[in-house]
Amino acid sequence: MPVKPHLAPWIWSALLLVVVCLPRVTIDIYLPSLPAMADALHASDAQLQLTLTLYMVGYAFSMLIGGPLCDRFGRRPVLIGGTALYLVATLVCVLARNVEMLIVARMLQALGGCCGTVIGRVMVRDRFDRHEQTRLLSRISMGMAISPMVAPIIGSLIETAFGWRGVFVALTVIAALTLILISLLLPETRPPAQPETRQQGTLHIYARLLRDRYFLRYSLAIGCVYCTYFPFIAESSTLLQRTLHLSSMEYAQVFAVTVAGYVLGSNLFRRLSARHDADTLIGYAIALNLAGSSLLIMATRLWPEAVLSIVCPMLLIMLSVGIAIPACQLAVLQPFSAIAGTASGLFFFIQMAMTAVCGFVTGKLSDGSVYPMIIMTSICSVSFCLVWRLFKSEAAPLDEALGER
Repeated sequence: MPVKPHLAPWIWSALLLVVVCLPRVTIDIYLPSLPAMADALHASDAQLQLTLTLYMVGYAFSMLIGGPLCDRFGRRPVLIGGTALYLVATLVCVLARNVEMLIVARMLQALGGCCGTVIGRVMVRDRFDRHEQTRLLSRISMGMAISPMVAPIIGSLIETAFGWRGVFVALTVIAALTLILISLLLPETRPPAQPETRQQGTLHIYARLLRDRYFLRYSLAIGCVYCTYFPFIAESSTLLQRTLHLSSMEYAQVFAVTVAGYVLGSNLFRRLSARHDADTLIGYAIALNLAGSSLLIMATRLWPEAVLSIVCPMLLIMLSVGIAIPACQLAVLQPFSAIAGTASGLFFFIQMAMTAVCGFVTGKLSDGSVYPMIIMTSICSVSFCLVWRLFKSEAAPLDEALGER
């Protein structure tokens, strides 16, 4: 049973929200500064794009590495070490004199800071009962939804006032404060390792997890549902501003409306989870997601130049995503407390790998029209439903090699 937390719940919520959301904020907050950075560092746009691409590579590997490390050495030391690495790397970004130095620093940022994405959620699993897990995961998901909307605006304001280096100065200050707070306040939450778990190699555990239908069901489901709205993120700027001729402010407002659907879905999950289990809520999310993708096909065919033909279906899809993501996160780790870090790392790596493939294919199909978004969203929506049906399994059997399974 989880140990009763000694910190006030709001302190846990605030600290874990920062730990989990900081890597995502780091992706978006510097995007408005890219042109100024290219000019200042005498770099091409392609070189600056590498600062984002390699950050995502570091993000993925951080999840694979951070999970096993926190199972072996504990949540607290790995989180402190990762945040310290993030702090140093961010300071290097501030001092970068060429684009090569910036690229390396960005990858180190991800390797250090992004372990918080895994460890923060694992600490929720370690420390709280199922009811509190539901509440905290819903808040974390809401924070992850809001941060992509807010971060570019904040980054633009900082860049206008202080230049592009000011953005990384702000991240350095946030990282330093976060490191101090987690060092002083966050306790260790890892449960005692079982002898058979200690003897398992990481690759051996990964192999067993990838053969486990229960684990695969939730991992593939969250990857599919995440990919139902990622094509909108990838295509919306070009589609809405160039093809449908929205201004940048109008585009920001449209994007905010769709993100509001995610926030609403997360809030609905928190309220409905008191009466329904995670699987039931995921079933509701599938129905909403299929309805949204179907509406997207019909509305864009009937009213191809209407912004609402995209906004209304995406609002419905984002509502389903806001329900499904915290539900999958809540359910997937329940049987794996002995290897929660390793399981969580692989879980999020699968999600990011599927998103990367979705983004790559969407980019290849991109032609400035709405059709690439429709095609990828529809495929991923149907895949979400099929994965949930095909990988259905009974209650998890005991498996000593995986701790509590």
